Amino acid sequence: MILQKRNLKIVCIVILLLAILTACQNQGATETSTLSSENVPSATPPQEATQTALPTPTPTEVLPLDGQESHYKLDLTVDYYNHFVSVEEEINYTNKSEDVLNDLVLVVSPMLFQDSFFLKTLTYGNDQVISVFYWEGHRLHIPLEAPLEPSSQVDIKISFSLVVPWREGTMGYTGKQLNLANWYPFIPPYKTGEGWQVHDMWLVNSFIVGEHLVYEAADFEVNLQFTDRRENMKIAASAAGIEQDGIIHYTLDLARGFVFSISDVYVISQIEQNGVTILSYAFPEHQAAGEAAANVAADAIAFYGDIYSPYSRPVFSVIEADFLHGMEFDGMTLLSRGFYEFYDGTPLTNLTIITAHETSHQWFFSLVGNDQAIEPWLDEALATYSEALFYEHYYPDSLQWWWDNRVYGYNPSGYVDSSIYFPDGYVPYRDSVYLRGAMFMQALRDTVGDEAFFAFIKDYVKTNAYENASRQDFFAALARHSDVDITPILKEYFQNP
Repeated sequence: MILQKRNLKIVCIVILLLAILTACQNQGATETSTLSSENVPSATPPQEATQTALPTPTPTEVLPLDGQESHYKLDLTVDYYNHFVSVEEEINYTNKSEDVLNDLVLVVSPMLFQDSFFLKTLTYGNDQVISVFYWEGHRLHIPLEAPLEPSSQVDIKISFSLVVPWREGTMGYTGKQLNLANWYPFIPPYKTGEGWQVHDMWLVNSFIVGEHLVYEAADFEVNLQFTDRRENMKIAASAAGIEQDGIIHYTLDLARGFVFSISDVYVISQIEQNGVTILSYAFPEHQAAGEAAANVAADAIAFYGDIYSPYSRPVFSVIEADFLHGMEFDGMTLLSRGFYEFYDGTPLTNLTIITAHETSHQWFFSLVGNDQAIEPWLDEALATYSEALFYEHYYPDSLQWWWDNRVYGYNPSGYVDSSIYFPDGYVPYRDSVYLRGAMFMQALRDTVGDEAFFAFIKDYVKTNAYENASRQDFFAALARHSDVDITPILKEYFQNP
């Protein structure tokens, strides 16, 4: 939501209040306010939420894709103050399906913004011009001259420029930052026998509901340079960079994407946790909140590393966003300025809740992917329940507060296994997938017991690392650790038990 008249303080306060207690929604989706424990119905958390100490499992090795991943090389030149980006992109794509591919589909998200994406050249790796292609919304279709057999590769080169739109969001710029998310063409996953996993975004009353993009894990080589003088430029990215001769070089393996957030006003805090560097980028007026966000992220990295799997990257960045929602990416997360604005120095705030939520997406999105449009519960329900586990571990006396404020106060309804395509918009989507999703996870834990529950979650993470999981994968992992009948739970929470 963009505020055109920032001097209207009352409007700003109301809108900022709407940001509280909401996470991971796409640009423009409405957000909801925190309920204090004094104005919600009396509620009791699920039976074992405050009674059972969490186990301390041993770390689990996470295995890569053995070199089958695709590779992206991106050379970009950023004109920060004119909001212009020039890009040379090379894609080495591997057909990991069992089908023979006769065409490629590239997702070009900047096409969703008017006059933002400008294609210059499109060629194969040998510089042969691709003269036959066509657009379908934000999809670029390339019929291949020769079929692409399973395990075979094709190289594509794309030269393009971006005029970054003035907007508050993960792709856009404001007076405080320039964000580049989903800024380059990428090839989505291809599912054997079904085709390309590409979906349209869902808008209700001009607001985007949920996330519609699906990614495969790929390797990235990114080289960034600026046209501007950049003495004061602070660059948050999905990986740590090394600068040489004015070019900053990044590498990131087995990631869902590569994202930048750039600003000339960021204040940076840094701490170390379990060999991971946590970097926090905040606006100057919120430096203390930025330090608090770094501490929460560090605690989350350590805790989730124990109960899910060790965090697999050397750096994690938390960035204050000049917009009113949170969004996860590989190696980093963007958090609403509202969370920083209303931080009161205690864990009973959205800065703690949502930082814990977004950090958990490093496991349930980045490490284990899923179809975010059709089965969003596989990342959002698990991320929301990760908040409860975080409070149970670090702030057990506040767990009741979390359930009351985060879940019960909204009296949520709906089915956990819903897609993002809700006709009534974001709130019923949130209630169904996020809030009822957390209730489902707790009910599952209560039914199978802690030992089986945490063992199956670790199994699910390890088995599906760097892949895109489905509900079948989720319940298959559960079945390996428990034979308890969960039919009553599924009937209560799932539309398709």
